[in-house]
Amino acid sequence: MKLQRWDKNIPPSAKELENSLRQEGLDFYRWSDNPGVSYPWHTHPDLEVRWIISGSIKMGLRNDKEVILNPGDRLDLPANTEHWAVVVSRVPVVYLCASKK
Repeated sequence: MKLQRWDKNIPPSAKELENSLRQEGLDFYRWSDNPGVSYPWHTHPDLEVRWIISGSIKMGLRNDKEVILNPGDRLDLPANTEHWAVVVSRVPVVYLCASKK
């Protein structure tokens, strides 16, 4: 797992994040979940990236580690990493999902 926290005073623009993912050669799409939406334990067969545009989501891993991702934060999960997620903001969370096979 690799966590990058946004360290600028201004939240990122979607275009800025998309351009960065393109430069990395990652395929991506935009996704949104409403407050309270949750995903049970699951895995992805490839590297998975979650980069938050707006809102907040909490993600948990099998080692009891939990992180809350806020605008600009990025989480990279290696292939087949078990995790769960729940939207913790009062507004929808909007994020980019990226992967590389």
